[in-house]
Amino acid sequence: MAKTFYIVDDHELLRIGTISYIEKKSGWVCKGNSGEPEQALSELSLLSGGNTLPDLVISDLNFSGDDAGFDFIAELHSLYPELKIIVYSMFFSAGIVQTAIQNGAAGYVSKNAPSDELIECMDNVFSGKTFVQKELRENLVEFNSFTDALTQREKQVMTLILQNFSNIQIAEKLQIRQRAVENYISSIYEKTGINDKKEFIRRFGK
Repeated sequence: MAKTFYIVDDHELLRIGTISYIEKKSGWVCKGNSGEPEQALSELSLLSGGNTLPDLVISDLNFSGDDAGFDFIAELHSLYPELKIIVYSMFFSAGIVQTAIQNGAAGYVSKNAPSDELIECMDNVFSGKTFVQKELRENLVEFNSFTDALTQREKQVMTLILQNFSNIQIAEKLQIRQRAVENYISSIYEKTGINDKKEFIRRFGK
């Protein structure tokens, strides 16, 4: 039986080109594609109802200029825990890679990678492994070492900082006071030696 995938990317030409390349260069078969998360969720729900979910979903992170990608893969992972998710994005910083993995991605490849690395990622993820593009692994190890000293709540705050949420938005998302957010951020900067949000995002964000 053929291995199947579904792709979500708001750039239609890139989406069609990626499907064509994968199907020509491998045994993978595309079961569908869409340009936005809402449409993808609707179509995947129909496929699920017919017990014909694809083996994995390839998703971008940036849709229509916002950060809906993280919420999308988190929802996808929650709805279909058995469904493998690969992020295929222009973003390649360690903080973004780690955030994607925390939200449910089993693989991460930047769009700057050689095309065959995406297929390699698909094959590895299908077999149950976690796969991160070779050029991104060293920075990811450094990032994880960098955050070892942080508490679980500080890591949650840090993840939202990397998604460019404001202090008020972080407070609302975590259901804590804004003053508590400010204290967590101060602690993060003190433990990591980072001076401010701008430096933090420049080093580990997009």
